[in-house]
Amino acid sequence: MARRFAVLFSDLERHTDAWTRVPRERMVAAIAEYRYLAESLAGQYGCLFREFVGDGHMFLFEDPDAAAQFGLRLIESWRIAGTELRPVRDVPELPLRLGCHFGECARLEGEEAWIGRAIAAAKRVESQAEANTLYVTESLLELIDLPLYSFTEAGVHALKGDFLPQRMLYRLVDFDEEALARRPEDELSAQEWFLRGVSMVSTDREWTEDEAGCYRKALELREDYVEAHVNLAILLNAQRDAAGAMQHYREALRLRPDHPEAHYNYAVLLTARGSVAGAAEHLHEALRLRPEYVDARHAYANLLAARGDDPVAAQHYEEALRLRPDDAAAHIDYAILLERTGDVDEATSHYQESLRIRPDPAAHYNYALLLETRGETPLAELHYLEAVRLWPDYGEAHNNLAILLQLRGDLDEAERHYLVALEARPEDPEAHYNYALLLRSRGESEKAQLHFRIAYELAPEVSTFRSALEWSS
Repeated sequence: MARRFAVLFSDLERHTDAWTRVPRERMVAAIAEYRYLAESLAGQYGCLFREFVGDGHMFLFEDPDAAAQFGLRLIESWRIAGTELRPVRDVPELPLRLGCHFGECARLEGEEAWIGRAIAAAKRVESQAEANTLYVTESLLELIDLPLYSFTEAGVHALKGDFLPQRMLYRLVDFDEEALARRPEDELSAQEWFLRGVSMVSTDREWTEDEAGCYRKALELREDYVEAHVNLAILLNAQRDAAGAMQHYREALRLRPDHPEAHYNYAVLLTARGSVAGAAEHLHEALRLRPEYVDARHAYANLLAARGDDPVAAQHYEEALRLRPDDAAAHIDYAILLERTGDVDEATSHYQESLRIRPDPAAHYNYALLLETRGETPLAELHYLEAVRLWPDYGEAHNNLAILLQLRGDLDEAERHYLVALEARPEDPEAHYNYALLLRSRGESEKAQLHFRIAYELAPEVSTFRSALEWSS
């Protein structure tokens, strides 16, 4: 059955030319980052369907305003991401062209695919757009809340395959979020409340009660607003209101069982609560609905690795990194699995790649652990130092660094790091035990006994702690 949608196409302009000048792996990674950004952002705006086509995407939105505001946000977000990406991958600027049209589409029976004249028209509109612009047809312009947008005429165009011989196209330039915020609240629709909430994402009002209140208002006006349920659930989970988040995830999935973002984010909540079987079920469903859902693929790999299903976990890590080669966190997690399974060389490669992409304290720490196992103590020390430079309260890194310093005889510096570790993690029995060893070596028996006792009281099941306490008494 045909339905009416705002169809938005995106395309990375001139990227084919860049393939001839830039190593292939750099371009693959750059396009993967664009894809990740676009699909993540589309989920926030309630995109009903997305498909990666050639150099860009096709997105379907039920709400024309959501499509328009998403398009403008995507252009700006990709511009910012591009400035951060180029130093990492050394790729040229890859501007976006976007085109949007509102019209009828039909889903092919039994398939995850849509057809229709509106889709063809939107693609033709995108092909006329200039770099970093969003072009729309009059069919979209007359449906959006026009006083909130600035736009210009983009000329008359003959679109191949269009039932009209010529169309006037328009360039959407900006959306006035402040004007929307000034509107009387009793005049706002459910969609406007939802978009007001989304507009707070990536601002200092993100994750606040202001944002949550917008989604709640949207749901007061429309109880079956799936996207508002999902966005509110994500926010509540971030605020540690697991019960509230769970309620909204369940309602979203009752209303739309084929919502991959709801399945994924509900799985994240279930994992944190220790419901591994339930999390696995929802991640599996998210991947069935969207096989190239990178975050779900990575999360499923982590879950499988935690269960000890290493071969299958490795397959999911590899697929996640194929889809998004510059995912530093996935490189770290895969490196940890590879190290555990004995593939130290490959683990080293992934740690190094993660650190090339982003200097992360956890990556430095885990890489330092690996270097210690290889006997490369001086290099391990450098990475521990970098980990605590990036995160001064990184207790585990301070503890391990202190051990290395103690082993080489630099007791004063080792003590400094033990004290920082204990301040950051006073409940860490290992740090108390190691510090006690240092104190004992310096003849400070009374202080050593105190820390041996604390280590034992924190972990009485550890025989080493019990023996040390008895020996020092």
